[in-house]
Amino acid sequence: MKAKRAQRLAIVGASARAAAFSALRAGYEVVAADLFADADLAEACDATRVERYPAGLVDWLAATECDAWLYTGALENHPALVDRMAAVRPLLGNGGGALRRVRDPWLLQRELRDAGLRFPETAASPSGLPRDGSWLCKTYRGASGAGVWTLDGEAAAQRCTRQGAVCQQLVEGVAASAVFALAQHGARLLGVTRQVIGDASTGAGRWQYAGSAGPLIVGRRAGGQLTWLGLVLAERFELRGVVGVDFVLADEEAWVVEVNPRYVASSEIVEWITGESAIAAHVAACVGERIGSGGKAPFDSSLVRGKTVLFARRDVAVSDAFAAWARGEASLDLGEGKVADVPRAGETIARGRPVVTVFASAPAGGYDEALRQRVAEVERRLYGGG
Repeated sequence: MKAKRAQRLAIVGASARAAAFSALRAGYEVVAADLFADADLAEACDATRVERYPAGLVDWLAATECDAWLYTGALENHPALVDRMAAVRPLLGNGGGALRRVRDPWLLQRELRDAGLRFPETAASPSGLPRDGSWLCKTYRGASGAGVWTLDGEAAAQRCTRQGAVCQQLVEGVAASAVFALAQHGARLLGVTRQVIGDASTGAGRWQYAGSAGPLIVGRRAGGQLTWLGLVLAERFELRGVVGVDFVLADEEAWVVEVNPRYVASSEIVEWITGESAIAAHVAACVGERIGSGGKAPFDSSLVRGKTVLFARRDVAVSDAFAAWARGEASLDLGEGKVADVPRAGETIARGRPVVTVFASAPAGGYDEALRQRVAEVERRLYGGG
């Protein structure tokens, strides 16, 4: 029996803007709560900055009128909290049990390998592992690359032990993200993008997520692996809705690195490329509707669309002039906005923290330069005060 389709969605997470905009474009009413309540989000819908994050989300949701709620990053790291919130309002997405299973690297490794899929060698401790940078340490308690560092010396090994991190062999190749819609009736790959990791030109840290660009065209072998992966996640882990998978494309094979069982940052670029609403697909999958096969017109693979997260190079106060300019450059419509996640005038953003998201599109050969120019303009206005 199908569940009632929601009309008013509550969207929560560290940053709710991208998912909220997707829902608004799909015709839903939206209320949102996150760490920022950025200016463009607050202009588009009722947005609340939650001070006691994430615990404060429970009280916020209890006081919020909505038909259902969904989460973005990084609430997958808080399965007990997700279950508490699911007891308050209907959840469209994956509950605590599914989160615990798919975020368990040992279970994920076993199930994916049993299914014939690629997953990097994983170890419980750095004991006996080389300290030459060929392994990573991962806490599985962060998002967007937080809690990841290179096992490149004794200090890194001690930190790994102290923080109870897992070690995973580094796979060299193209960092990528696949976005799926998963339902009881099957799985559909919505799109694949290249991930930008540790881009120093935007102020990102070594393993920090810095952006997405696409489409990324994968070969037949990797494409088949991704299709099969979606079915494995839907059937063996019983994941539902939009799910993102970080993987590395190496030697024409897809090596799964991490599964993020919710709307992910690259979903927005997949939507821009395909013209299909990820949140509409998410809701359909979660209420038991068939997810179909897309049906959109073929996308133009010669045009690259993408975004990058601009991080503060130093502590910076957001001027009235910058805030006004950035708000004028933002838009609910994909392809119209040049920036998003716009901070409010008067805010002080600490060094290393995200400032704004920058969008660009251009023919494949000119994308990097188009994005560079746009980032340069944003930084000139941010640090130059004009």
